[in-house]
Amino acid sequence: MEIQQKFENFRGGGSWFPQEPHGQRPVRCEGPPMSDHGTPATSRLGPVTPEGRRLVERLIGRREELAASIVADVQRDIVDYGSLGPLTLSADILATSLLTITDLLESLLEDEPPGSQNAEVIRRSASRRVHQDVSLPSLLHSYRIWGAKVWDAVLEEAGDDPVMREAALGLVSRIFAYVDMVSITLAQVYQEESAGIHGARDVLRSDVLESLLLGRALSDRARVDIARLNLTSESKVAVVIVRLTAIPPDGARPESLRALQACREKLAAGAGVLLGIRDSDIICLVRVGNPMELDRLIGAAHDVAAQSPEWRVCVGRPHEGLDGIPRSFREAQEAASVAATRRPRGRAVLFSDIILDRILVHSEYAQDLLEEAMRPLLVYDEEHAADLVPTLRAYVSNDLNMTRTAKQLVVNPNTVAYRIKRIGQLTGQDPTSATGIMTLALALRLMDG
Repeated sequence: MEIQQKFENFRGGGSWFPQEPHGQRPVRCEGPPMSDHGTPATSRLGPVTPEGRRLVERLIGRREELAASIVADVQRDIVDYGSLGPLTLSADILATSLLTITDLLESLLEDEPPGSQNAEVIRRSASRRVHQDVSLPSLLHSYRIWGAKVWDAVLEEAGDDPVMREAALGLVSRIFAYVDMVSITLAQVYQEESAGIHGARDVLRSDVLESLLLGRALSDRARVDIARLNLTSESKVAVVIVRLTAIPPDGARPESLRALQACREKLAAGAGVLLGIRDSDIICLVRVGNPMELDRLIGAAHDVAAQSPEWRVCVGRPHEGLDGIPRSFREAQEAASVAATRRPRGRAVLFSDIILDRILVHSEYAQDLLEEAMRPLLVYDEEHAADLVPTLRAYVSNDLNMTRTAKQLVVNPNTVAYRIKRIGQLTGQDPTSATGIMTLALALRLMDG
């Protein structure tokens, strides 16, 4: 009884949710519980005890059951959720509930301060609730149910063992500090989305953007928004992703607005463009009617990339109509994955430039190609202090011109000719033939990443 009273005291005194019946007053979400000295209570949380960790490990095994139970309670107790369809409940609400439970339990096991590893996914779920006609008080009330349900599961696992129940008490502050953190995030995003996401006419609602990028069925409202692209039967659409990297959490929103404005100024000049925000990415849908417009788009993408070293600008190929948008989006994502590790900053990365890289990386013969075409050269260079690999690299980059290759390497052209011949002998691929140099160039590109 004592531990339950402590919990009720915590719940009643914290800022995470009011105790009044739903709908009688606005839900508070001003911040985490504060200490007597005005500092966040989360800053003085002690480490999770071994017994507490055992409780968490038991809950991890029950997380799917817990998520389903939370969704059932939310659907039963909150009118806005009761009117949602079964697909939304199973594919969206249940998935989000399971993700947040996993998020919390993993942070407890790692003994980290309350925080979300999936904040952007949670943010996007709040955006969807706006368009599902779920009110903000209902959304926040659902997390009150979520937190209470998780706490009840902790107590159930602790049983009547005094040691385990004391360990459970050590978890309660962390559980509801997490609920506080999520509630603040949800309220912020919900208000922004309900206001029309920055109030800009050229920025798509999150649900419309998601439908376009994933190829889902479009509502009549979505089709009205998309009509601003002025697509014709010959029009193509290219997707541009501006990915923000190394941005601290408190600077993410201002940086997103700055990148959004850069896209307006550079990409939208003289072209049909719709913008959106997905996770921490700026998404641009650009109408491309002819090769000149594609060249202009590429130049504008390079201009956006040059504005900040923290922005990775990635461009998918143009594809026809709305059905081509998901394909261009996937290509831009592929370019982003390459840009993250292999491309210099300050320039846009085009899928058309890295398509060969992706084919090579995903080929089942990639390792065979490296073994047969590059390993003999690497071994020879190491054993003889030679420069066959650098010579091949220079030879390819200079379009197979031996004179320019020799100038770059500061050697005699005859030396280059000897090395090229030696490369052919060691690999069985003639660098002076089309097939041979293609094989060697692909292997080199694969090795260099």
